[in-house]
Amino acid sequence: EGIISCLSKVTMAATNELMKHADVSIILATGGPGLVKAAYSSGKPAYGVGAGNCPVFIERTADVKKAVGDIITGKTFDNGVICASENSILVDEPIKEQVEAELKAQGAYILSKDEVEKVSNVVMTPQGGMRPTLVGRSAMVIADKAGIRVPEGTKILVAPLEGYGPGFPLSYEKLTTVLAYYVVKNWEEGCQLAINLLNLMGAGHTFAI
Repeated sequence: EGIISCLSKVTMAATNELMKHADVSIILATGGPGLVKAAYSSGKPAYGVGAGNCPVFIERTADVKKAVGDIITGKTFDNGVICASENSILVDEPIKEQVEAELKAQGAYILSKDEVEKVSNVVMTPQGGMRPTLVGRSAMVIADKAGIRVPEGTKILVAPLEGYGPGFPLSYEKLTTVLAYYVVKNWEEGCQLAINLLNLMGAGHTFAI
């Protein structure tokens, strides 16, 4: 009894009081920069991390069916609002066609170049920020807002991108059912792209292979 407790009224002031309480010995904080800064400023040992932007690399020796299934499970859980959910798929070139076929078989819709732009415009701001009204929404809702037709029951939208950073809003964190998609020539290129994506947003957070 009492091993797990929570605040009944969640405010920043209450959170600060909790973190500074004499019975609290260590803090694990995830969330926005304000919360992480408060944790580090509490005078207690603290682990904190801000935004996530998890790249996931499907390497050529992967069990493709399982890998794609795990990614879709991760991204559709709570419609992608978990900051450690996948945000970009990096596919090893030799298995590109196999991965794309499996994505379609498991309920993903791969966007055309024109559709990528439409989804970018409704899900993200030009600066790479998320539009709050579409955080945690289903793929069907996002497609409808973007004015594109997808098969009934589509689970996630997959957006092939040619780059990252400014000009490619979907390369940033997307707490919703949209994944960026890249094809890389080999492990070294995949590793470098993952590092670049994490340095763009999410350094120190999450990477999956």
